[in-house]
Amino acid sequence: MYTFVRFRRLPRGHTLLLVLVATQLPDLVDKPLAWTFGVLPSGRMFAHSLVISVPVLSVGCVLAVRRGWGRPAVVFTLAYLSHIAGDFYPMLWLGTEYYFFPNLFWPLLPANPDLRPSFSAHFSGDFSSLLLPFSVFLVIVGYIALDIVRRPPTVE
Repeated sequence: MYTFVRFRRLPRGHTLLLVLVATQLPDLVDKPLAWTFGVLPSGRMFAHSLVISVPVLSVGCVLAVRRGWGRPAVVFTLAYLSHIAGDFYPMLWLGTEYYFFPNLFWPLLPANPDLRPSFSAHFSGDFSSLLLPFSVFLVIVGYIALDIVRRPPTVE
């Protein structure tokens, strides 16, 4: 949105790739650790915790700025935190009554376990329900790949 409003164009492929990875990273870390390996009681715990992610992202930003990668670091950080905001937005009206509220502050608070702790529990079994999300994903990845091939690498 920033790139579109500021520069009146769509973001470039490298930026979109960074956003795509950063917005999915909390789930790519937590879900397998919880649902496949049973290391965590919840798929919204370790990488979703502000107590863990804010210091890690802050150190990452400082190191990135020192290397001249400040803008990509900010893009990554905002995209990562947008995922957490998307998962925890029910707190806006439920407050501390939101079931996953403690997970946001783990390990300071004991995390609530997932009610449906498996990938299959979150899949309806109807493959047609995956058609639209998978199609959108393929269009986005195709745009990113084409844009990366056609333009020099920059992150705005």
